[in-house]
Amino acid sequence: MPRSLFRLAAGTAAGYLFAVRPWHLRWGAEDREVHAAMPGDDLIPHPQHQATRAITIDAPPASVWAWVVRLGGHRPGGPPAPGASEEPGTTAQQGLKVGDVLHGAADGTGHIVEQADPPHTLVLASRGADATTTCCISLRDVDGKTRMIFRVRIRAESTLRGTGYLAMMDVGDFLATRRQMLTIKERAESAH
Repeated sequence: MPRSLFRLAAGTAAGYLFAVRPWHLRWGAEDREVHAAMPGDDLIPHPQHQATRAITIDAPPASVWAWVVRLGGHRPGGPPAPGASEEPGTTAQQGLKVGDVLHGAADGTGHIVEQADPPHTLVLASRGADATTTCCISLRDVDGKTRMIFRVRIRAESTLRGTGYLAMMDVGDFLATRRQMLTIKERAESAH
């Protein structure tokens, strides 16, 4: 490999590790949000990957909650019904409880509801063959607006597939979570 190509690869890797990665692991989050304990942290006490992201939404938590549940995993027990409305307040949000399975996890297993405290906290866990992943979505009222804090924690198996899962989630998780958070913000604000 020519030296210039090696330098370019090394510079790109260093730029990602020291500038881009720290930014996307805490996109929009304040220091206190990044370092604070959140519900569900105890499910993976020593994660290999943790990201805390946040966004402020100009709508109250109850309005945001409906979109979190609607866009966060369809309906308990299966995919959305054909022709189902995208409007919040449908049966998809009613009665969400611990143990419900929200299908749509990246590994196909679905997310299990570990904690649901509407309209403030939703903790989900996905336990696959390669890794255990948890996510906590916390909605906090801030002067009539909502501060949505989204934390993902991952503990992968010590296998090649587990390592591959961690590498894929390092960037893939940010892209998916950011898109989901921005969509929830857009929908909640336009409905409010």
